[in-house]
Amino acid sequence: MAERTTVDLLIEGGVVITMDGERCIYDPGCVAISDGKIVAVDSRGSAFSAKERIDASEMVVLPGLVNSHNHLDQCLYRSCFGEPDPGGSFWEMALGLTRERARAGASLSLLELAHYGVTTTQESHFTHHHLDSTDGVIDAVLESGMRAVIGRGFSDGEPMYAPMREPLADALQDLDRLEREYESDRIRIDSEASKALRCTPEAVVAMYEWAVERGKPWHMHLGHHKEELDDALSRVGMGTAQYADSLGVLGPELLAVHCTRSGLLDEEIRLLGERGVRIAHCPDQALRLGNQPPPIWELEELGALVVIGVDGSNSNNGQNIWEAMKLAVYLQRSLTGDRYLGTAEQALEMTTLKAARALNLADRVGSLEPGKEADVALLRRDQLHLVPDAMLVSNLVYSGVSTQADTVLVGGKMILRNGKSTVFDEHEVVAKAREAQAGMIAEAGYGDILGPSSRWPVVRS
Repeated sequence: MAERTTVDLLIEGGVVITMDGERCIYDPGCVAISDGKIVAVDSRGSAFSAKERIDASEMVVLPGLVNSHNHLDQCLYRSCFGEPDPGGSFWEMALGLTRERARAGASLSLLELAHYGVTTTQESHFTHHHLDSTDGVIDAVLESGMRAVIGRGFSDGEPMYAPMREPLADALQDLDRLEREYESDRIRIDSEASKALRCTPEAVVAMYEWAVERGKPWHMHLGHHKEELDDALSRVGMGTAQYADSLGVLGPELLAVHCTRSGLLDEEIRLLGERGVRIAHCPDQALRLGNQPPPIWELEELGALVVIGVDGSNSNNGQNIWEAMKLAVYLQRSLTGDRYLGTAEQALEMTTLKAARALNLADRVGSLEPGKEADVALLRRDQLHLVPDAMLVSNLVYSGVSTQADTVLVGGKMILRNGKSTVFDEHEVVAKAREAQAGMIAEAGYGDILGPSSRWPVVRS
């Protein structure tokens, strides 16, 4: 009898969706883990002896999901400014985002992401009235045990809310500081120009050059909505993608956020493809703002890489990446009138291995393969909305708007077990987020206009 290999952890008996090059599914299968890395993925659990085992016989086993765009602190503005505004603004409330409040908000978003099986997220942080608010977000990431690509946002242009503008030299200095203090195997610091027209041309180029010199991608919101397109045509005589191209920065190094059909000229669709741009599509946010989504598969045929993000809870209300997958496909069908356009498998690719490619992390995460980080999500197959489960991938994407993970590992360490966080005190996270929001509402003077409803009378005792 052959000697069995000893591993730290063996996940066995579940349906293992590897997202490897052949998209192989083992039913049942096992994932063997040692020293935080995946040792083997196959159907032969008996080939291993393990210090610890997880019985996944009622589970589907996936690579930890990768969210390509977010604003982690923005759960603190959840629902405050999503409909006809009762008064006040996001920007005035954001003046109160201290380091501790940013940590409180980011902790809640990260906890919510983990419950949906996300192990890696992008972060776009651009409200720096308190310069160390970025540090607060990173504090939360460090505590969460998750991976994050932190886009340190920046704006110095006239359309930006004046108290949030920064001198370019200060932003570059802060980027260097954040990279020096925090970059690790779980956190990467990237540069970000918040929007092309919120920055001077010199600043857009500087954010691009900072990234390229380090072999990193950089980030920018682009083609956000029709109002932005109209503003660009009025101010610079072209669309925002054309404007970025005129500055020499539109290329495969860019992760462009949104790129909605409403925010782009027809000729910019082809331009994005020709330049090989990476695009983070946020379908919930597009719907909320009344925007047409980008034509995903047209863009990909032209040469772009399109992936899915949840965006921040200020413009989405939640962190449910399964909902975003479903909407991404359904919106394409609505846009084109083709009832069969797109598949559940394509949606899952956009939140696993393709999203990892978009964040320059495909050699480490995004699939279950030997040598990769042991970032794994286990979801119970007997959740009511997922049964019967003959067509499991389709169920996950199209039925999974409330799908919750049972167990989540990052680098082989459990951050969620039996549906509960192993790193956060969940009650404390909720309490601190509520406290942070209440303080920001009070300091902005919005206590009389932000409440249970902006339209119905509220009787308080």
